[in-house]
Amino acid sequence: MKANIDRKYLWRLGLIAVVFLAMALWFCYDGAVTYPRQRERALKYQELKEEDRLSEWQEIAGERGWPTVDPGEPKEETDIQAQFVMACVIVLPGLFFAFLFLLARGRWIELDGSELRTSGGRQVEFGQIVTLDKAKWKSKGIAKIHYRQNGRKRRLILDDWKYETDPTRTILREVESSLESNQIVGGEREPEVATESPKADPEPASGE
Repeated sequence: MKANIDRKYLWRLGLIAVVFLAMALWFCYDGAVTYPRQRERALKYQELKEEDRLSEWQEIAGERGWPTVDPGEPKEETDIQAQFVMACVIVLPGLFFAFLFLLARGRWIELDGSELRTSGGRQVEFGQIVTLDKAKWKSKGIAKIHYRQNGRKRRLILDDWKYETDPTRTILREVESSLESNQIVGGEREPEVATESPKADPEPASGE
């Protein structure tokens, strides 16, 4: 039984990363291109206005490929610098979620007999499990497997939001079946899945 990383979870990470990184690029473009160009147009417009030469604006704007409308107040240098600051702030979560996306790709948890294996190389035998913490299972679908291996206390997390739901829940039930009741903390055992009993074939009608 293998629970692969859930595709919806994976693409959520990717989408969030793309949104943040796109916003960071947008701020960079504004700081490097849009705002400086607006400042140049607006300063020229103000110069013509102060010299009472606004009649020349249409011609000058046309020669330089500028919009002929009033560009408004010129952007300040602080406005331009602020765009780069915002880009730096926003790019950090974008890179973080991009890292999570790349890290999550191809991840899985597998149940093989009485052993759990992960894509990260972990191997946990049921006999090594100390406790199963289900405090967050009902609310968030997170169960923490605490185990001891090579004299060290370690933890493996089952998460039915990050991993495929049905296989993850099946793995949880199999883990629970190997544990004593006092090893399951923070919640009760999962109810057994009801299986339909095979229906008996109807008896053939007897002839007259």
